[in-house]
Amino acid sequence: MRLKQWLVAAAAAMLPVLPAAELPSDVEFGKKGTFQVGGAQFEMQCWTPEWGRVSSGQWQEVKSSKANGGLSFSGILSYGGSKGKVVEEIRPTGKDSFSFKVDFSFPEKIDAGSFCGAFSLTSLLPGVTVDGKYVKLPPGKDSPHVYSNYKAKKLQFDAGGGYEITVTGNPLKFMIQDNTSFGGVNHSIRIYMTPDTGMLDKSSFKVDFKVDRVQSLPVSLASAANFGFADEVAGDGKGGWTDQGPNNDLRSFKPGRLTVDAISFDVVDPAKNNGKAALVVAEAQRGFVTPEIELPLPRNNARAVNLLHASGWSPELGTQLGVLIAKYADGSVEEVPVRAIVDSGNWWAPYRGENAAIAWKGENPMAEIGLYASSFPLKKAGPVSLRFRVTAPGAIWMVAGVTLSDRPVRFRAENDTPMVVKENVTWKRLDYTRKPVMGSALDFSFLLDAPAGKYGYVQAAPDGTLTFEKAPGKRLRLYGVNLVHGANFLSKEAVDDLAKVLVWNGYNTLRIHHHDRGMGDPKAKDSITLDPKVLDQLDYLLYRMKESGIYVTSDLYTSRAIRPGDNIPECDLYDATQQMKALIPVSRAAMENWKEFARRWMTHKNPYTGMTWAEDPAFFCVNLINEEVLSGNWSRVPGAAKLYREKFEKWCADRKLGKQSVSSGNRYFRKFLHELQSAVLAEQIDYVKNTLKVRGLVTSLNYMYDVPLTLQRDTFDVVDNHQYYDHPTFPEVAWRNPSRYSQGSALKLMAQLPRMMMPTRVFGKPFFVTEFNYCNPNFNRVEVGPMVGGYAALQNWDALWRFAWSHSAGSIYKVPAPGGFDAAGDPLAQFSDRIAIAMFLRGDVEQAKVSYAYQVPKNIFDRPEEPLSYSSDFQNLGLIAQIGSVVEGARSLPGVVMLNSKQASDPAALADRKIAELWEQANSSRVAVSSTGQIRLDASKQTFTVVSPRTESITLPRGDLAAGTLRVRDASGLQTVAAISLDSEPLASSRSVLVFQLVNIYPTGLTFSNDTLKLKQKDGWLPVLIRKESATIELATDRPFKVTALNCDGKAYGEVKGAVEDGVFRFKAETTMFPGGVMAYHLTR
Repeated sequence: MRLKQWLVAAAAAMLPVLPAAELPSDVEFGKKGTFQVGGAQFEMQCWTPEWGRVSSGQWQEVKSSKANGGLSFSGILSYGGSKGKVVEEIRPTGKDSFSFKVDFSFPEKIDAGSFCGAFSLTSLLPGVTVDGKYVKLPPGKDSPHVYSNYKAKKLQFDAGGGYEITVTGNPLKFMIQDNTSFGGVNHSIRIYMTPDTGMLDKSSFKVDFKVDRVQSLPVSLASAANFGFADEVAGDGKGGWTDQGPNNDLRSFKPGRLTVDAISFDVVDPAKNNGKAALVVAEAQRGFVTPEIELPLPRNNARAVNLLHASGWSPELGTQLGVLIAKYADGSVEEVPVRAIVDSGNWWAPYRGENAAIAWKGENPMAEIGLYASSFPLKKAGPVSLRFRVTAPGAIWMVAGVTLSDRPVRFRAENDTPMVVKENVTWKRLDYTRKPVMGSALDFSFLLDAPAGKYGYVQAAPDGTLTFEKAPGKRLRLYGVNLVHGANFLSKEAVDDLAKVLVWNGYNTLRIHHHDRGMGDPKAKDSITLDPKVLDQLDYLLYRMKESGIYVTSDLYTSRAIRPGDNIPECDLYDATQQMKALIPVSRAAMENWKEFARRWMTHKNPYTGMTWAEDPAFFCVNLINEEVLSGNWSRVPGAAKLYREKFEKWCADRKLGKQSVSSGNRYFRKFLHELQSAVLAEQIDYVKNTLKVRGLVTSLNYMYDVPLTLQRDTFDVVDNHQYYDHPTFPEVAWRNPSRYSQGSALKLMAQLPRMMMPTRVFGKPFFVTEFNYCNPNFNRVEVGPMVGGYAALQNWDALWRFAWSHSAGSIYKVPAPGGFDAAGDPLAQFSDRIAIAMFLRGDVEQAKVSYAYQVPKNIFDRPEEPLSYSSDFQNLGLIAQIGSVVEGARSLPGVVMLNSKQASDPAALADRKIAELWEQANSSRVAVSSTGQIRLDASKQTFTVVSPRTESITLPRGDLAAGTLRVRDASGLQTVAAISLDSEPLASSRSVLVFQLVNIYPTGLTFSNDTLKLKQKDGWLPVLIRKESATIELATDRPFKVTALNCDGKAYGEVKGAVEDGVFRFKAETTMFPGGVMAYHLTR
């Protein structure tokens, strides 16, 4: 219902007024007579009796003209073998109104299935208004045609984005169709021509359209704002967005007017408002901000409130985040619940909710970030104030804009048309059988040195690298994959085939992971009675890996489900597969259970090797508990969380600290957790080394990047960490579709993978990354091979494991479609690893000669001036030189420059001016050049080059880019091109060069919610499809090569023409030049 008096005169003056002789400015008219309003797209459609369609976009010889403020179109319509004439006229008829007239004429009668004008909407409508009466639309379960009316005169519906469309005709014949049964997620509205079906030679269409834009009034937050968008100091209790520091705030969001569809928000400039621009409310656990704020409103007659907002530490989907309280002049109040994800999404990795359209997206050093536009209807008009109250425990709610309107708005912001991957001109079949051609250019088995353990036990060398007990001068680097869950329990034949494939890929290490939940005897009442059959399968797996030259590592606890027979009284079986991480520090029974499982496994004698697991040199490293950092696990289970709170209360009382908040933002609580976990780690290490006599290296705490973890990691033999880029999140059910992805670029985020891990390495100790992945289906994942391999080599790390090879036995027995984390059916992942293996494992890329260590004080928790997280600036230094951490005063490190926390963010503090200048350049211009000169990253351009004598790579979004010997011209789209010398010669003189052209691949049928590819709805199936891309690849050499295209198994397709000209050899590479797809070429001479 239109409001007679909406705004005060000043506000009303802001509304646009269009001349009567002009078409509405809110309507976007297309080149062939189509138009769009909000989320509604209109076109003429001619359906054949067999439901073939010819639409406006297929009109031929279209001519258009403008006259008297309107538009005219004419063209040819090819239908049923006949060429008809089209005449269309669009004329303004009043404010925000226009007439729409179309005439079709054919030289002879044609058989019309259905001729109409059609709206395609972006979503399903709850209902429409027909001749003044509201009609609720039923679901299209029984029939897709959910409503029709052939005698109506007026139809009104919400077009989305703050627009309403009114269609009038006499009569107005229309039908509304629910497209879900056809794979869509929207309604379409067909308005029929006259005549619309049967044998005809003429058909006409004449209706009138009116577009109503929502009336709105932006409200300034200046008087109530309590926080700014930038936060200079993390966890200081003073706030600044979410109080997470300069690496993780909203400073990239600019003040001013932000328009989302038909609604504008006025964002306060904090520089003009004492540093404050947003309303931030948080539950008491956060400890630095109020849970409620009131905002006074200007005079209005609003019936809806629109918010520009987001949340942090969001609760589960659909649960209440907070409440919006509208107060009216008569003293009455109205409470409007705000639901997590549905009405306000998390500001990290923005994901659209039902009433939370993504209104703004940006980046900070930690993640892709965003704000949402949401609309909330009011039962009464004219609120005088709004109160924002957060109600979800631990959550924070941030509001950056408020705009009142005369009706609620269905914000669209992104289209809702599903994108389904299928074979077409862009996507072609890619064959991969996982039957490796031994001796081919893809065979990297020459890098392995079998059997594993031949040089005795793996040890940490004095310089912090890996070496051997019996060959102390021999350097060991490792690159491999994870086997997860059922993929560890295979038949002997499958293990033999697996060993062959892993060796062919060049992997020399394997991590057995998430195995413990499958090791228990299913008949036992406890979880520590081992299943003999399963244990035999693990025994044979270790034996064959050892024989093949593959070193093995694993965890003593990952996800073993606690059973009642384990007799752990503190276990409430709420989340039995993860409780041990929280229980062991507070439950003696849990600790003893962990020890007994470890004892039974480690002291078990492998019949195939004749050795126990504890004494086998091929089982070279053991992790105590996977990802058990207490700050991320203590509150995982309600029963355990209560124990932590009680212990912390006593801890504070003993130290006379008074009442303290139980939150990760409290340094006292962090210190309490640190002390508790340190005692646990000491007991576990002692047990593993001195009681079980495990000869392998010991590590743990293998995730998170907090500075204080250095103090604990310094007690391990090696340091281990994990990192993922674009790890999926699950808006509905964990580990089930739909799953969401940012689809960002790690290069654009200054090589976020692996940059964020770089400071966590501890100098003087080997550094492992037992899990990393640039997660599929991110379409930028061609970046990962040279980025991880090049920087790991620059940092002089020791071991890398892709997560994962497979999560199931089925993917070992049979080649799966690529998807999720697994590489078993993913040649793009495997070829990316080949590039990384050449750079890192073979050592083609140089390590940086200069190293900088971040000194971590032993009393860091007692020094509030010391940050608990590393700055992005210090991380950026890792793109130039070796970086890491060291416990203050722990050891002598010749050649390592020590930096305190302030110096670690200040290039001026460096004595080496060359390094300082490179560091300043990385921080300011986002161009990072390594101190070796071999690696160059331009984040703004999404380009990356690595130049070494035997391996070079180029990653670029399109166009031209040169490395050293390798050059790429006319790249059609995003790709990584790499050249690897397979003999001992540099690229220019090598007789055998492997060239990769890596582009995106997807399985058939992979389905996303729209073309942003951010919400995966369905997994795909075989065959795999490769995106058609091309480039001219050049090598600076005056001698020609024979170029042979290879399939993904190493089999030769045929020869590709190449030639030398002006000292450059070049050939044209195209991923679809051979049936079956090409990503690899072998150059020989």
